[in-house]
Amino acid sequence: MNLIGKASDPKFWAEIKNKPEFKHMLDLLIRDYENDGMGEIPCTKFSKFRLFNDIGDRSVYQVDFFKRQHRLFILTAMTLIYENEPKYLELLQDTIWELCDQYVWALPAHMPNITENNNCELDLDSTTIGYALALIKAMLGDRLHDLIKARIDAELDRRIVKPFLSKRWHWEFRENNWTTVCSGAVGCTLMLNRPEVFDLVQDRINHNMQTYIDFGYQDDGVCTEGAGYWSYGFGYYLTYAEMLKTYTNGRVDLTKGEKVRNIAMFLQKLFLDENVIVNYGDCGIGNKVTMPAGYLYLLKTLFPDDVELPPENTFAYEVHYFTYFLNTFRFYDPSYKSAKLSKNAEYFMANQGWYVKRTPKYGFACRGGSNGESHNHNDVGSFIFSKNDRQVFCDIGGRPYTRQYFEHPIRYTFLETSSRGHNVPIINGKYQGNGGERATTTFENGTIKMDFACIYHQEELTKLVRSYMPDENGVTVTDEFIGAKEFTERLVTLVEPTIDDGKITVDGVTVTFDKNQAKARYETETHALELDINGEITKGQTVYLISIDVNEPKDKFTFRIDA
Repeated sequence: MNLIGKASDPKFWAEIKNKPEFKHMLDLLIRDYENDGMGEIPCTKFSKFRLFNDIGDRSVYQVDFFKRQHRLFILTAMTLIYENEPKYLELLQDTIWELCDQYVWALPAHMPNITENNNCELDLDSTTIGYALALIKAMLGDRLHDLIKARIDAELDRRIVKPFLSKRWHWEFRENNWTTVCSGAVGCTLMLNRPEVFDLVQDRINHNMQTYIDFGYQDDGVCTEGAGYWSYGFGYYLTYAEMLKTYTNGRVDLTKGEKVRNIAMFLQKLFLDENVIVNYGDCGIGNKVTMPAGYLYLLKTLFPDDVELPPENTFAYEVHYFTYFLNTFRFYDPSYKSAKLSKNAEYFMANQGWYVKRTPKYGFACRGGSNGESHNHNDVGSFIFSKNDRQVFCDIGGRPYTRQYFEHPIRYTFLETSSRGHNVPIINGKYQGNGGERATTTFENGTIKMDFACIYHQEELTKLVRSYMPDENGVTVTDEFIGAKEFTERLVTLVEPTIDDGKITVDGVTVTFDKNQAKARYETETHALELDINGEITKGQTVYLISIDVNEPKDKFTFRIDA
């Protein structure tokens, strides 16, 4: 049974290099080959492997780890497309050989105990590496040396099949991207390479997929992990679903249902402008956004009447999104590159209390929900305001991943994750708490209201209701409260503000308030952009933290944001 369609046809790949519509992608592929496809194969050293366990750093080891994967994917694509160039196949087989020798395919950050000799851990990376090798074998077939194919079979059995059959894994019961990425990758690997085993565990994997849909989302389709993890987790859900539908001759179709449809439509509800997206959670700074083109093509192919694609300049063609890179060719349709973003849109996602408004003058988003979500930031009630294709009052995104970043309570001491670094009030000198308490959010008569006093974990704070009233020129924000002896409005921006009595100006956007009720000031911090080669956090972007200190608050304060 052909589970990958024309991707298994050498003629399909041979014709790609002569098609002008793929020139841009091939130029990027050749660039990547020249940078990362030649020379010595990166070595994954023990001295780097142990760093996560010793000091919490994961980036130093992962540089070589992901370079090796990237090399594998580059050489696979080059071998498929430039079939008459034997050097690409030779380099690919060398890389596969080394990958089969690698101690473990999982990341040390995902291993429960690296002091044990456990080199068959199943995590996000080991399962997807297994799927990539099964896919490579299926596409290249007899072009691979018999010993290479035998080693792929042996390592997939040892590192994927036997561990999966040996027990139920923690990620089978989670409510986030782990469930579908790991389950979907294992399922696709088995369909391609061990169909007789897949027949035994199909129900188990399908149940895992349904767990992700049932508990990772509510009916509004919001991914609280953010847009990046939506494309990762839901992307593997669709990858598995598409292959499973072929495998079962259409009998099992996991893309059906209103809830799945709403999840598929999530991205189109997040755009504030051509290149600005709502970036709550562990996402990057939201001034620009890209999504793997092959994922968007697959999404549109499976949901042609529902999904609205973003502008083509937001499509990413990097080959390290391996299955998506292949999908860029498999599901290409010229109409997918001509999408236009409407300048007028409004969405209220009631279950999670997210609201997004896009206008010709500005973009605006705010969120309710809870501070007990996967990849959580303490940001209930926060908002984003954009103008001229960039965030002005922004969400500064996540922090470089370290062990400490995921340890409670250390996680919430960082600016990026604390409510101190979000557009929400500071009450009685304290920030929001972390936990499962939920805001009550409504949208009526053009006004979003959030009741979220419980988020601050302060007994004396008996009322906190924030109202957002957007109109064609901007947004009026009102906070009503009882039990706040000190009340400070916090605004976060990456552009230095100008502050006068009762007026704040940032990048052409003005904030006005009653100067007799409050006084504004600002301080600066630096946003951690990355880790250097030694695992030290590199400070980068300057963040301006504006405080509007309310004088002797009674029970209400209002400020106005105009584009």
